[in-house]
Amino acid sequence: MAVTQMTKGSISKQLILFSIPILISNLFQQLYNTVDTAIVGRFVGANALAAVGTCNLVVVFMIYFFIGLSNGSSIVLSQCFGENDEEKVFKTVHTTMGLSFISGIVLMIVGLLSAETILKMINTPDDVIGYAVTYIRVYFLSMIPMMIYNMGTGILRAMGDSKTPLYYLGAAGILNIILDLVFIIVFNMGVMGAALATTLSQTLSAILILIKLISSNEVYKLNISKIRIDKDILKRILVIGVPTGLQSVLICFSNIIVQSKVNLFGLDVMAALTVYYKVEGFIYMPIEALAMAASNFIGQNIGARNVERVKKGKSLSMKICVGMTVLIGGLIMIFKTPILHAFTTDSEVVKYGSQFIMFIVPLYFIYAMNQILSGVLRGAGKTFVPMLIGLVCMCGFRVGWLVVMMGIVKDVRIIYASYPLTWILTNIAMTAYYYKSSWIKKTTLEAVETV
Repeated sequence: MAVTQMTKGSISKQLILFSIPILISNLFQQLYNTVDTAIVGRFVGANALAAVGTCNLVVVFMIYFFIGLSNGSSIVLSQCFGENDEEKVFKTVHTTMGLSFISGIVLMIVGLLSAETILKMINTPDDVIGYAVTYIRVYFLSMIPMMIYNMGTGILRAMGDSKTPLYYLGAAGILNIILDLVFIIVFNMGVMGAALATTLSQTLSAILILIKLISSNEVYKLNISKIRIDKDILKRILVIGVPTGLQSVLICFSNIIVQSKVNLFGLDVMAALTVYYKVEGFIYMPIEALAMAASNFIGQNIGARNVERVKKGKSLSMKICVGMTVLIGGLIMIFKTPILHAFTTDSEVVKYGSQFIMFIVPLYFIYAMNQILSGVLRGAGKTFVPMLIGLVCMCGFRVGWLVVMMGIVKDVRIIYASYPLTWILTNIAMTAYYYKSSWIKKTTLEAVETV
């Protein structure tokens, strides 16, 4: 598929057409992850369901820094492409793929060595930790293919191609579901089967993305023998990617603190949070897709130094994202009971899952606003201040709220409230930073000097 230039033409059309494949991809990924969770919950049990949920948080915590590097390379690449600098595009592609191999190796080693310790640190119950350790040890074997796929996908999306990753994710998702059914139901492998299914499907997606990059005749063509880490490109990736990665890690750290507090309330609340996260994905994923579309759109137009398209792109992205969030959130609240019953027949798990939904989902549009602003700033290469905002609001305040309030009263509603409260604070800070009058002009000038 040819690359897509987003520096001219209809802004709304480009944002929508670019985001739809990402949206479908994210929703499909959420769907097959949901099926994976439902199979575990139905055929292995609540203990295994709670273990998978706890492990997912630990995995996300450990990989998000490297996902931030992937975002950084994608933004650098989109800016180079917007500037029509083919040499820089070539260097960025090959530096990015070099980083993917290094990141995958580091993650696999660190994850295998430290995951069990982290599980114990977050108060994982004794009747859950055995399942969790088994699951996570197999899962971390997929880190190298996971990084190859994520960074390869970032390359394609920076070039305006959001459809190809959808096809590859679809193939991997179908394989994951088939292997789940075979390993868990036929061979009775339990959580190990679920983790092995994920590892093998990740490997398929990595192979497909490598074949695409190597066989392409476009400007982003990959030559394995020429994979090198270019120091100047690496520096630019790190400037953008490290703050983005740290912000994600810090937010995820706060979620792990949330998980540690949830674990104190027992198996039913743990299982309910696991199910809620799967349901939440159907509202979160469209937001992520539009934020990613905004990032790549802004990146290309920053490279082309087109300030007016940057401003219009932000405004249209915000309207589309908030509207979609309100619609999907409303449907989730209306149909919450049958949705939750698809995962479990346990009435207590359904009760707590309903509470999670009704406390958090009504204010999810605020989170949508935060993500669009963050995507726009990330596309412009402005990641340091958003990182500080995330540190103070999404991490510091959330952790402080939980520690102080849970010390006063042990009530699960304290946990529910921690999410919308931190979104509101983040939105105030992020909006204030965005509307500083000089940052867009200054960023455009920096693009001229550095790209």
